[in-house]
Amino acid sequence: MAKPGKHNANNLSEYLNEMALDEETILSNLAFEPVIIGRQLLENHFGVNDFHGVEANRILLAAMLRLIEEETLNLANLMYILDDKEINEKKSKLDKVGGEDRISGLFLNPFLKPGVKMFDDIEPVIKRIRDRNVRMTAHKAMVQYAERIMVDDKDSFETLGNCIQSLRSIFLEGSTGYMKTLESHIDEMQEMVNLRRIKRQSYLGLETNFPILMEKLNGFQKEFYLITGGVGMGKSTFATQLAWDLTVLNPELTVLYFSLDLNRLDVTAKIVSQAAELPIDYVKNPYSERPDLEELRQKGLNVVGSKSDRLMIIDESTGRLFIDDIKKHVRRTRLERGGEVAVVIDPLFKILLRNQHNFGFNEKCNIIASELKSLAAVEGVSVIATAGLPKAISNRRPVKEDLEEIMGLLYDPYAIFFLYCDYLNNFDTPFLEWEWGKEDSFMIPITEALIAKNKMGSVNSRIFYRYFEAYSKFKECAPQEVENYTAMIDNLEKFKENQNSQKNKSCTLKRQEEF
Repeated sequence: MAKPGKHNANNLSEYLNEMALDEETILSNLAFEPVIIGRQLLENHFGVNDFHGVEANRILLAAMLRLIEEETLNLANLMYILDDKEINEKKSKLDKVGGEDRISGLFLNPFLKPGVKMFDDIEPVIKRIRDRNVRMTAHKAMVQYAERIMVDDKDSFETLGNCIQSLRSIFLEGSTGYMKTLESHIDEMQEMVNLRRIKRQSYLGLETNFPILMEKLNGFQKEFYLITGGVGMGKSTFATQLAWDLTVLNPELTVLYFSLDLNRLDVTAKIVSQAAELPIDYVKNPYSERPDLEELRQKGLNVVGSKSDRLMIIDESTGRLFIDDIKKHVRRTRLERGGEVAVVIDPLFKILLRNQHNFGFNEKCNIIASELKSLAAVEGVSVIATAGLPKAISNRRPVKEDLEEIMGLLYDPYAIFFLYCDYLNNFDTPFLEWEWGKEDSFMIPITEALIAKNKMGSVNSRIFYRYFEAYSKFKECAPQEVENYTAMIDNLEKFKENQNSQKNKSCTLKRQEEF
């Protein structure tokens, strides 16, 4: 038979061991990956007060977080700031935390202690520590108020009300970062507006070289955007151009381009062609017969190469990509770089899910759309993805109803725009122009983008682009041209309606004459 109190002693021992292990895990991972783990701790407002274990760990965490914010966290800097005696203190901080052996061990063999593991994402440990702290604090409060109810002269309902208020404050404190007040939302919005005003940026979101599109969307914000259309309408080209524009026009931004259709060299060639306005055939051709094109080619390669630290192209050369892989890439990049991140995915349909054989095509698309929307919200990044429409829809202008079978693609995106080029279906189309004034003039098709959904702006409005096939680039038409082309579409649709109406009338008259 167990002795009284032995079970409680075992529980206490387990509790203290678990606490010590979690705190040691935080310190070891922070020493091993100070940039990534440090940003995770700062983003979660994790500090000294979250450590409820031995004082040595609190002193060490405080010193490490201070170095992350002020200098560089490394072995030399940490030893320097810890080797300091406070007034009237016999021991230095270094002695209090365990001496040189412990500090050097953290950096040289951080995962040597049993149970201490390396984490790419330390948030599960943070949540476990905070959950344990909330449980202990709540337990202590409930014991205190239980004692007061038994012996206090105050009204029991008043004491119980105070207990509820105390528990409520503990709950709200434990949910920091997850539950925010309306006042905090307003402050965040005001801070964002002030930041844009200081930077003299007219849009709340990220900028591109498409001013009319930016005006409609108010810039690409930290939301999920969908570019869709039929086969061959230019979705991949539009996506690569957006990736390049975002990189060039937003200096603090890192762009991750997930190319699940083209390999990374083809995507790079397309971006070089767009940046230098060089025929794409010459980008990978080392035997150019024209010196001016070779000079332009080299210039394009240099310009694109200068952005290599902020534009990363990820293809399937290392294996097919699952949605979890994309999330890890995004999270790690955001933590390593510290600035804003935009994600471009082409195409969305080729993202893999675990056990996806259990899902139908539409169900898979719904899950992926939901995951991308969540990725934008949780990580605070802009997500732009492309998705193709069935081949039959390529023969006409697409409409929002074409996505009704895949509800996730219709409801999850913040904005949806359809690309359509009438020239691919009708060689006699009026949406075709000559490029005048050049030696090798050629016909330029006009591509339209229908904004079919926009949660915070105008919908069912069209923007028109000239598509220069030679260097795979779109150029936005001027506002007056947009109005003219929009009126042209309206007139064509009315003309077709009148033709159909007259045809129906003639059929009706013919039937009456037969009778």
